[in-house]
Amino acid sequence: MATHGDLDSVRSELRRLGYLDHGFERFLLQDALRPRRPLPTLLRLTAKVGLLAGLALAFALALALAVANGNLNAPPLQAFQDLAALFLHLFPPIAAAVAAMFLALCGLVLLTIRLYHVRRVEALSLAAAVAAGAAGLLLALGSARGLLAESGVPQLLLFAVAAPVAIYALVKLVYHGLLTLTIRFTEAAPPGRLFSRRWISLAILAAAFLLTLPPVLAARRGGIPAAQSLPTGPGERVVLVGIDGVLPEEVDYLLRRGDLPALGGLVRQGGRVLRYRREVEPPASFWTEVATGLPSPEHGVVALDSFLPLGVRTPLARSGPLRSWWSRVGVPLGLAEYRPVLANRRRAFTVWELASRGGEPVLAVNWWATFPAETLPGLVVAHGAYQLLAEGAQGAVAPEAERPWVTAEARAARAESRPVVAAALSPAAAESMLSRALRPDQFYREVFARRLKEKPRAAALYLPGLDIAADGWHGGDVAFADLVRSELAAADRLLARALAPGEVGTVAVVLDPGRRRERGEGRVLLWRRSGCAAAAGRDTTPEAVASGLVRALGLPQSAELPPPPRACNWPDAPAEVEGYGEPHRRQPPQAEGGEYLENLRSLGYL
Repeated sequence: MATHGDLDSVRSELRRLGYLDHGFERFLLQDALRPRRPLPTLLRLTAKVGLLAGLALAFALALALAVANGNLNAPPLQAFQDLAALFLHLFPPIAAAVAAMFLALCGLVLLTIRLYHVRRVEALSLAAAVAAGAAGLLLALGSARGLLAESGVPQLLLFAVAAPVAIYALVKLVYHGLLTLTIRFTEAAPPGRLFSRRWISLAILAAAFLLTLPPVLAARRGGIPAAQSLPTGPGERVVLVGIDGVLPEEVDYLLRRGDLPALGGLVRQGGRVLRYRREVEPPASFWTEVATGLPSPEHGVVALDSFLPLGVRTPLARSGPLRSWWSRVGVPLGLAEYRPVLANRRRAFTVWELASRGGEPVLAVNWWATFPAETLPGLVVAHGAYQLLAEGAQGAVAPEAERPWVTAEARAARAESRPVVAAALSPAAAESMLSRALRPDQFYREVFARRLKEKPRAAALYLPGLDIAADGWHGGDVAFADLVRSELAAADRLLARALAPGEVGTVAVVLDPGRRRERGEGRVLLWRRSGCAAAAGRDTTPEAVASGLVRALGLPQSAELPPPPRACNWPDAPAEVEGYGEPHRRQPPQAEGGEYLENLRSLGYL
């Protein structure tokens, strides 16, 4: 323990250097000038650093959330209340997290002091603080990637200015905290005020700004205007089918057994079964990648839910890196309300929307991010339409004149039964499974099959029944394997009906494991009437599927999209364009949106 004489000499030197002239520095450095035991000194210092960092970072993050979610657009009093409530929610966890990380950093610094003879304690403290600041900035940039991609120019400018300042403040705080620690344990005052040198401060700010600028610039899409017309070449009809909740080994096994004759026939006729890597992301995000050719978060659909913290009146649909906090801590503790929402913020055209540009009919059934249904030539049945129609909600079908017969198909599907489900589950569980998963899929298949007779230029169908059924299945593995075979056979028969007239030129069937296996592989079966290359690679990406379908339709190649899969022969693009633009969508009225959220919950995704 340091003697009073040692502490007096250190105090005199710090006063001479001006460290004790400012309240902020004096607040931290006074712990190095008191004859306490080392452990209480360390804990007291950690608490102070966590307190100061929590105040600064919680306010910055609360402001960022308020700007990103439009809380500040409310009346002044409500905006202030939202900002204050967000600050109170964020301050405790941020202060605790910074304190824990600072304590770990203190351990590394103390270990260095014990192992090596350090003469310049201020240089060691500054180096450790700069490393901590750089790590914090890189972590923030990586975790806020989705939030940045959704932000507009004002939010990006605010982030570009605020992030370097926040990192500078964090580096300064950590530096003075570590300096206090090294002074206490080495009983030596620094020879000078290193951090106060102007060039060092400017260098830290400049480095933080330079690290922040590239992600901010990359996050903002160029705002390419939608072209009024696209040059087209001789194209062909395309069919896209997405089946969720199917493991790759199940697909391979059923194809080898011949249980899927239509899909197997496409493979024998030159089709290719390709693999893609499956990342952990919401189903809406993944299937929007398949439909648009753009990766997440560039297509804009990055969230299935929002959160309403206590005391906040505007829900947070954009939480960025704080989403885990709200979902895993805030909601279980009752500090926030979970509000499921498929954010209809898609900023990219789908394959069928591009195909409808010339007025030709298209067909889209139950694809993610299609509520409210957009009026196009042909028919669009919104995602979750089976439940939406039962509630009488608007926006489930477009054009509205198609609603009567689509509603009749939904009523007919409600009488559907499955012997496999009835034998494997209790009556109540079987009825729940049928109403949530299997009857909706039957309805979507029937609507799709009926409108295929009108020969739409592009047709897309999404079937999530197996993915929903697998969540909470208690009927045994054998029974579920029979269910997988039955549902895939139904989809196979539908595909056979689609191909029977012989007028479809390209087929893409995407079979994804969904929530049954969050990481691993998925399968894409690609078939083209013009043939596929036998020796091409077997790997592809979800985005490349849409790129190939656009090429098959005879549309221009967008610079935003990847090349089509190399496994098939694709026609030359009639032109190359910078992009297809961004659609402008109407938002559902409040009542309809609320019904849609409840229906998403009934689908089992929420």
